[in-house]
Amino acid sequence: MFDLRRKAPLSSIRPRGARLPQGAASATVCALVLGLTACGSVDRPHGPAADASPGQAAATSVALQAWVYPGSTGEPTCQAPAEYRDGRLENGVLKPEYWQVGKDGDLALQSAADLPCNGFSAANAADVKAHSAAQYVTVSAMDRATVAALVDDAGRRSNAVAKLVGFTRRIGFTGVDIDFEDFWNWSQDDEHGYEAFVSELAGSLHAAGLRLQLDGPMELADGDSPFDYAALVRAGADQLVVMDYGRMFNTPRGSTCWAISPNDWVRGGVTYIRSKVKDPDKLVIGLASYGFSAPDPCDPGNIKDSVPLADTRDQPGYSDAPATVAARRDAGSGEIRWTDKGTLYDYTDQAGLDAKLVVLKALGVTNVSVWVLGGNPWFSHAALAG
Repeated sequence: MFDLRRKAPLSSIRPRGARLPQGAASATVCALVLGLTACGSVDRPHGPAADASPGQAAATSVALQAWVYPGSTGEPTCQAPAEYRDGRLENGVLKPEYWQVGKDGDLALQSAADLPCNGFSAANAADVKAHSAAQYVTVSAMDRATVAALVDDAGRRSNAVAKLVGFTRRIGFTGVDIDFEDFWNWSQDDEHGYEAFVSELAGSLHAAGLRLQLDGPMELADGDSPFDYAALVRAGADQLVVMDYGRMFNTPRGSTCWAISPNDWVRGGVTYIRSKVKDPDKLVIGLASYGFSAPDPCDPGNIKDSVPLADTRDQPGYSDAPATVAARRDAGSGEIRWTDKGTLYDYTDQAGLDAKLVVLKALGVTNVSVWVLGGNPWFSHAALAG
């Protein structure tokens, strides 16, 4: 996996949920957005407590979750603890990534002793617990070979299950969040191994009074990827977290990069997934709160993904003037987009995040997980109270 101690920004080394289904790639991106009547307004700068205050989550009808990712000194992701300490998730869920799967299929602990920020330590875990109602240990594997090295081997599956259950019990977290990706390259054997791993992990977690989340792709139709929502719920997943971002990676080469999360794509994906997962409490929609940059015309293989808003503000041509923001806001996604000297910049601001919440509520979504804390926008008080 990635060496997170190196100085390269996280946005350049972790394109999370990057590749989208082939079926989704052929869908038309439409240009209507729901609930953007206030989107001409501009964010105020997002300091640690700019958009949240203790107790605000109690006012919302949507249960909130957020990931915390380890990083290098000076990166915005290191601001995550200061952000969650303002109380925005005191009634919600925090999901720090403490484990990665190595190329050999064995789990590697991301320790605070080895990482500049957000790695595991007893003190860091206690801090997460003190500022949330529930906590999940996130485990990541970003490519098919790494996923297969674990799930296709019964011995490694068993070792991973024992390690994760013991660790989660020891630190007193609620459960485990499995973030295994590169879904579209999985073989059927990989999917069967993954389902076996899920069944084994869920059984052991449930026996210990713990819970299991699985991070999965946005799909629009059967066969978009081997990932099988209904089968994984049957295997024991307590919640499926669908990553409804990364649409730009399916842009046809030579055109302008698509948005991170076009609203019509979100509507189509959520509608399809809810046809497979009937219980709304078992479905969590992953929501983007970051930006990207890319060549214009688009080169999907050269997209700099997961760029924090704190970094986007330093990019050429950035402006937070209300009239400029309004002119640049994309009607089909609510994202802010502009080009400068052959580079497209795209980001989500608070107004766009609020509008996306309106879209999801209209679809009956009751659980939302934000990628990611650390230098990115958060919801307004009005959006959470509405």
